[in-house]
Amino acid sequence: MTSSINNVVEITINKQTYKIACDEGQEDHIKNLSLLINNEVEKLVSSLGQVGDARLLLMTCLIIADKLKEEPNKVVLENYESLAEEIKTITQRIELVADKLV
Repeated sequence: MTSSINNVVEITINKQTYKIACDEGQEDHIKNLSLLINNEVEKLVSSLGQVGDARLLLMTCLIIADKLKEEPNKVVLENYESLAEEIKTITQRIELVADKLV
């Protein structure tokens, strides 16, 4: 059975938005992968600056490949830790707004 690509998901890497075609039900998976990639790109940009999209993505691929080779589960864990930090920040903002409403 062949799956058809009929969905499009928008992802953002290095402040650039891309539309990616994917199989139905894979949207969240693609978004999570893009968060992992963008996290590594942001680390490189903060240390090297904007050195060009192609170079940043190449370096990011090498970093992720190296991490996967050495410790496959570490890559997933780092992504979840990054997401947890973002959720914590958003929660704090919501709590501040809620306090002002009371």
